[in-house]
Amino acid sequence: MKLSLDYRKSLLQNIRMQDFKVNIPPSVMEEIEHYVDDIAGDSVPNALKWYREIVEKIKSLNRFPSRCSYADETVFHDFEIRNLIFGNYRILFHIEGQTVQVLHVKHGKMKRIPIDLPRIQ
Repeated sequence: MKLSLDYRKSLLQNIRMQDFKVNIPPSVMEEIEHYVDDIAGDSVPNALKWYREIVEKIKSLNRFPSRCSYADETVFHDFEIRNLIFGNYRILFHIEGQTVQVLHVKHGKMKRIPIDLPRIQ
């Protein structure tokens, strides 16, 4: 069966329109600010650049968050945790329905242990 070009385009448009809501709780913003403070100790411009870039990377989860691999921490929980790699950092998140819940931002060298879940507001 050959699908018409118009039909295929309409399918792709429907897929593209399924944006996810990305929720970043205050505790995750505090983690990000902690890293910004650390980086700013060496270079304020680099810290500001890093902040802008990580926020954009997190926002990108509104499109196809399932593109990201499962995080090692998944084995400690009864739900899937995924990670989005950003330089030396991992953005840990969970997908529920059409919402991406960001759980933590961790340096890549940190141990993979059960994570405390942030308070969702």
